[in-house]
Amino acid sequence: MSTLSKLPPKMMLGFVVRRCANAIGHDPSPEELAAWANTYREDGRTVYLFGRPISVREAEVILRHPARPVSARMAKPHEYVTAGALAVSDKVTSFAAAAARLRARVK
Repeated sequence: MSTLSKLPPKMMLGFVVRRCANAIGHDPSPEELAAWANTYREDGRTVYLFGRPISVREAEVILRHPARPVSARMAKPHEYVTAGALAVSDKVTSFAAAAARLRARVK
């Protein structure tokens, strides 16, 4: 088995934020996101969702970059980020995808 196949799947931070919002009942503030991520319950134990405690400042950055892919053991198959999507953020559009959309409109 290669090292690559042992890596956890990637998911966008937006999916993590959405799970937090679902757990607390509304869009989280940075303080709420940090508290939720630092006290996440998994299999009956409390774990740090990001592998270590995050600060409120880090939670602010997370909330500003929902399209950033991160490794996540908790990612469900429909939340996986594909290799092609890793180079595209919420501020940058894939040129190939934009060109394909334009070609489709011209027809």
